Amino acid sequence: MNLTRSQLIIVGVAGAVLIIIALIALGVIPGIRIQEQKPPEITLTIWGVSDNKSVFQENLSAYEALRPNIRVNYEELNPDDYEKVLVNALAAGKGPDIMMLNNSWLPKHFDKLIPVKNEQLTPKSFQELFPVVAEQDFAPDGIIYAAPLYIDTLALFYNQDTFDKNGIAVAPKDWLDFQNLIPKLRQKDASGKIIKAAAAIGGSNNNIGNASDFLTLLMLQAGTKMTDDDFQQTTFANSVEGLFPARDALTFYAKFSNPNEDDFYTWNENFENSLDSFARGNTAMIFAYAGQKENIKTKNPFLNFKSAAMPQPVESEKAVNYPNYQGLAVTKNSQYPDWAWDLILYLTANETAAENYLSHSSRSPALRALIQKYAEHPELGVFAKQALSARSWPQIDKEQIAKIFSQMIVSAVTGQLSVAEAVNQADRQATELMRARR
Repeated sequence: MNLTRSQLIIVGVAGAVLIIIALIALGVIPGIRIQEQKPPEITLTIWGVSDNKSVFQENLSAYEALRPNIRVNYEELNPDDYEKVLVNALAAGKGPDIMMLNNSWLPKHFDKLIPVKNEQLTPKSFQELFPVVAEQDFAPDGIIYAAPLYIDTLALFYNQDTFDKNGIAVAPKDWLDFQNLIPKLRQKDASGKIIKAAAAIGGSNNNIGNASDFLTLLMLQAGTKMTDDDFQQTTFANSVEGLFPARDALTFYAKFSNPNEDDFYTWNENFENSLDSFARGNTAMIFAYAGQKENIKTKNPFLNFKSAAMPQPVESEKAVNYPNYQGLAVTKNSQYPDWAWDLILYLTANETAAENYLSHSSRSPALRALIQKYAEHPELGVFAKQALSARSWPQIDKEQIAKIFSQMIVSAVTGQLSVAEAVNQADRQATELMRARR
């Protein structure tokens, strides 16, 4: 078949193009090569508190093996000034890719964080992975800012030897049972002075660890609405269906440090720190977090103590518990937020990695799957189950709120203010704090 001049030109051009494509593919033509795009070689930095690098080492090594382009640098900071150092670093354009975020910090620091994309984790998946409290704290309005490493909750710690000595076989299940134990466990001298307390309850943060958290829990158990729906002001002084649950909670709490309430009285501001007193065997019951167990054991390795579920209101249909825990969040300074979130989800949502973290940190689980698995654990079972009923409230500044609540206790206990006045004053101060921070 004879081709025309035009047809010969077309065939020649097509052949030349094919030859050029082949040479490019083979890399013969200098400077031009078809390659698959490789992920960037990057380093991600995590800042954490209360966990040293050994707690994460196995998980980080496993992640680096899974993602060969990633190197992870973990730095443990001093918890006493962690927040200050972190905020200053981020303000200077420095700081980590990933930060530990306390469950109460989001209202104060959400503007410093990059939420996860729906392509990586949807709100529905978050709800399926973690308890309700994690959604309250880290994923309000369907925007996921952080994922929990663990969930700790307040529980009742009691001296087993003291219970046995006084013929008390089981820990109290509700506040009436608890109240009835006070005269049995409290010890007085001939002058009526308390020499051994039944429980560390009724005082402020001055000598009761977690006093403000404990009072908050009593308010939540009573049905107190802590803030308005728009997070414009606190509302715990308000009535609920004609009742004042926050006042009732404070009244109940303050009775335990009132010498005129003999069936309740067991504590005053002259006692030593509650955790020290418990460790010495001078207080039969305290309310503490699982993370404080090791501190007690360090103070007194021979103390025979147990933990039990937090008492609930009599005939309460639904338990309410109070949390304190850390999550991981991506900072706005990160140049690789998607990769940073990939690492966070590996550490928190991967069951194997999450359980490895628990085994090295002795903390209670956050993943629902592990909560189920640890429900009957001899040390962590109480805390695992309580995570499912834990509830919190958005605090604009946890440290300042704790001071306000502690002062509320002092005002009511000392009679400086009536219970109603103390609650109203604390409510105004907390609202002013919120408005000042906006």
